[in-house]
Amino acid sequence: MTILNSIYKSNITNFIPKYFLRKLKKKFNYYFIEINKEELPENNHPTSITFYEQKNLIENFNHKNYIPWTTCPYLVQLLKLIFIDESKDYNFLDFGGDNIDHYLYLKRNFKNIKYFYYDQKKNNEIISEIKKKYLLNDITVLNSLDEIKKNNYHFINLGSVIQYVKDYKLILNGLIDTAPEYIFFTAQTFYEKIINKKEKIIVKQVNILPQVNYCYFFEYESFLNIFKVKKFEPIFKVLNFTDRVNYNNFNKKYGKIEYCDLLIKKTN
Repeated sequence: MTILNSIYKSNITNFIPKYFLRKLKKKFNYYFIEINKEELPENNHPTSITFYEQKNLIENFNHKNYIPWTTCPYLVQLLKLIFIDESKDYNFLDFGGDNIDHYLYLKRNFKNIKYFYYDQKKNNEIISEIKKKYLLNDITVLNSLDEIKKNNYHFINLGSVIQYVKDYKLILNGLIDTAPEYIFFTAQTFYEKIINKKEKIIVKQVNILPQVNYCYFFEYESFLNIFKVKKFEPIFKVLNFTDRVNYNNFNKKYGKIEYCDLLIKKTN
């Protein structure tokens, strides 16, 4: 395990044939490797949606049984429990929105939802083009934190995204300042024991080699404190089963490490 961790930590993986990387993935199924970094690199986790892909998603969406891939398959059911009055307008911010089919699926179930989209610059540009071509006037594409903060939201959705954001506290405090009713994190890794007063650790994501990303694991109570001081409280934390993430290569000093969904609500 120590040798394999060392291989994954190094840049040697850039020179290993893809078929061998696939064999390593199949045999050991490691997802993340702890590394000695103090902050995430610039241009971390680039995404790659295209106009053509989004066009196909729209034109094939009317298939009766179509359900988009998401890190939270029960999101619509959760929203139906929260948004009981179907005649009311709801502002939904999809932070790290990715593909357009998430919007389409939400609109199929919530006619009065007002959808706000934020992602990386390239993705924002593509979704803006799609909005214009298909006259999707109920999508608002946001290009900065300042634009995000000009609105209030009933529900903010962060699907497997905040762990890749370098200045995550700045972003989270900005989102809190919009006075949302709910903030929802999915596919997020938390550990239970704080070590050397560190609220987070940085890991290298290796399950999708040769692409390499870096992300945070958060100590759970420290993460919650960001919200508690602003009068938010957790409603639930449950295991996320969209992937079976393997943490067996991590030191036991962190205690239990879990792949979770977390719903937070503003208190009165």
